[in-house]
Amino acid sequence: MNSTNIIYEVGAYGPVLLLVLSCLLLWKHKTWFKYYCIGIVANTMLNILLKAILLQPRPSVDIHQFELLKKHANDYFFQNGVPFQMLGMPSGHVQSSFFSTIFIYLSLRENKWLFVYLLSSLLTCFQRVTFNFHTIYQVVVGSLVGSSFAFFMYSIAREKIKGPIRPKPDDGAIH
Repeated sequence: MNSTNIIYEVGAYGPVLLLVLSCLLLWKHKTWFKYYCIGIVANTMLNILLKAILLQPRPSVDIHQFELLKKHANDYFFQNGVPFQMLGMPSGHVQSSFFSTIFIYLSLRENKWLFVYLLSSLLTCFQRVTFNFHTIYQVVVGSLVGSSFAFFMYSIAREKIKGPIRPKPDDGAIH
């Protein structure tokens, strides 16, 4: 397997690999695991919503074909017999990769995992642009949305872990 194939595969499957690795790393940390799972699903729904609002095609999509498909309420077409999503803003692969990267780093604070996740996320960015699936702008927006949403979900989880602040019960000591 040559380097082009490796980059293509990491870019195509990187978000799924990071998802599986994240679940394994967070499995013993139940609250982090729960909020990661909720967050990754909500992040995917956010990506679908943003694509539906922004309606920006991928760079490989013919603009005439895009307008025709849009007019008929289709958001995909077949390329080499495979359904192909024509909307590209923001990049879902990159958004998911950066969601996992930031959430794992904030939750575990381990630099070795940050390195692994960043490498995978950056290779995903490179693959999405190099193989003309997304523009640089679509990739940058995907990384910012995924990172911001990860911080948001981490903040909610951290508050849940801290719990409400309650006064300490009196231990019966005389003051």
